[in-house]
Amino acid sequence: MIKLLLLVAALIAGIVAGPMLAGNQGYVLISVANQTLEMSLTTLILIVVILFGSFFLLETILKRILSVGSSTRGWLSGRKARKARQLTSTGLMKVIEGDWKQAEKLVVKAAKHSDAPLLNYLAAAEAAQSQGDANQRDEYLKLAADIDGQNLAVALTRAKLQFRQQQYEQAVATLQDIQHEHSRNPVLLALLKDCYLKLEDWKPLLAQLPQLEKLGVITAEEAAELQIKAECGLMTHITQQSGSEGLMGHWNSLNRKTKQRPELIACFVRLMSSHSADSEAYTVLRDALKKNNDEDLIELVPALNLADYHPAIVRLTDLLRYDSSNPSTYSALGQLYMREEKWEEAKQHFEKAIELRPNMADYGYLVDVMEKLNDSKAAADLSRQALTLALPAKN
Repeated sequence: MIKLLLLVAALIAGIVAGPMLAGNQGYVLISVANQTLEMSLTTLILIVVILFGSFFLLETILKRILSVGSSTRGWLSGRKARKARQLTSTGLMKVIEGDWKQAEKLVVKAAKHSDAPLLNYLAAAEAAQSQGDANQRDEYLKLAADIDGQNLAVALTRAKLQFRQQQYEQAVATLQDIQHEHSRNPVLLALLKDCYLKLEDWKPLLAQLPQLEKLGVITAEEAAELQIKAECGLMTHITQQSGSEGLMGHWNSLNRKTKQRPELIACFVRLMSSHSADSEAYTVLRDALKKNNDEDLIELVPALNLADYHPAIVRLTDLLRYDSSNPSTYSALGQLYMREEKWEEAKQHFEKAIELRPNMADYGYLVDVMEKLNDSKAAADLSRQALTLALPAKN
């Protein structure tokens, strides 16, 4: 614009000054090497003005041409972007539909001109794995990482696909690499929990449970269930590696609250018994039954192989003083009296157990007791009653 104003000003000056200089045009001599050029001052001014005008005109034409080229390139690139968006949208729909081959083809084709190529490669990785091509999956994940190696979505997608492929160790390694920067991410923590469960890696799972509950990834009830599962799993591993002595040492190292959980006491007793440490197992079970009338724990007493069952009989008899309507206690006492061949006492307790809760196992025990007492008729009657209990009820 300024150049145009200068040109107009020069033309106006020429128009005004031209008539004034018409009779006194002056004289200009230009000498270069052996060449000379002569002209009037008016002619020189006109030549300069014409040259400037030509220069401005040429500049304007070039700008117009370049502007058209830029517009054309912008239109072409916009067209490619619109096409990429369309292909990406269709490809993502194919992912949802499960058409993995077509989905992979579309999202990869659109990736170069996509507004978010990261998403294209992540979708392509999922499609590749769903077709069983783990190598191609890793290639797409590498391309996504090249775009943004610090992106949380890339790492989470990699870990999820590894988990689905049952590559649990690799998934844990992927998640642990980003855990420090994203220690409160619920998706990361939930996926890490699932990996630990699959790997039966109980120690890190137990360490993670408080944070999982605090952040709302799992409920308090789920946390309690997972703690029992993990603690029992850990005790199983210790027993396999170090036997009953190792398990006893681990049990003694647990805090008081944990050792009061009936489920964990039952797990401990079964593991100790499986390694012929029944007496040590009963010591823990006996202490638990002082304050706990849990049926599962009571049923474990007759399952133990003890040198002397009398202390156990005394303990269970004491329980009846506080709860005389627990069929499990009567059944357990009946089994212990059978071990000591005290058939009358066994008979009384099994009859009471059946009265409170008809049970096939108790019927079976009572039939054996009646046979030991030489009461074949009663044994036959009890067998028929047990058979009636076992048959499905008629509508």
